[in-house]
Amino acid sequence: MLSIEPLRTSDIEATASLHRKNLRLGLFPKLGRHFLGLYQESFARSPYGIALVARDDDDHVVGALFGTTANAEHYRWVTHNFGSRLALAGCGAMLTRPQVALDFARTRMGRYARGVARHMGVLPSASASAAQPRASRPVSVLSHIVTDATMRRRGVGRRLIEGFANRATARGVHRALLVTEEGGLGTPFFERLGCRLVGQHKSHDGAILREYRLILDEEGAYEDLAGDRRAYTVVHAYPKRLGSASILPERP
Repeated sequence: MLSIEPLRTSDIEATASLHRKNLRLGLFPKLGRHFLGLYQESFARSPYGIALVARDDDDHVVGALFGTTANAEHYRWVTHNFGSRLALAGCGAMLTRPQVALDFARTRMGRYARGVARHMGVLPSASASAAQPRASRPVSVLSHIVTDATMRRRGVGRRLIEGFANRATARGVHRALLVTEEGGLGTPFFERLGCRLVGQHKSHDGAILREYRLILDEEGAYEDLAGDRRAYTVVHAYPKRLGSASILPERP
């Protein structure tokens, strides 16, 4: 019987291999299993992270999920507590992967340096200088979800998301963002769950990315429609129930 449990240290070799083999988008899979293992461990240890695995009857890891309940706070915590180890692992990997190092320098070095400076307090955060009425609301992100190729379409991904939703809502989170590559396996999977497409953009590597909003409970289902507050959109999303969006009258 499939079980969903928090990530153990002994699981990391398996989850890093799953990630590297099945989620090839972006820089991190190119940096190898050691870097991915540290990166995944940071989710398990962070007070703002969620790291889950799916186990089969033989206790084999057949899926994994990594997310945050407060994304900016999570990466600030990671910078302070895992930053040096991740930097060393990343630099070590790039020493033996010159093309990866060139791509990093060309597409990401400046952004990463500014991000680290903001997290360390050297530069002001972007939100600090902008008047945003909802800036105090933490942004939850479902960062990665992966299943073994032999276990797809068996409910592993749904069970992992259900586990994420249960843990996130227990911490006061009602909805989460996620990003997947257009045309990949993630697009139909997330749309079957009732996720709402909220944006589309290009990655640093040129891939087209689709950004979705995942509703975790009834509280998270109410959103302003075009900002006019005359009606709300409710998305019937897993784990409550699946279905298309419908319009409800304004809440009292």
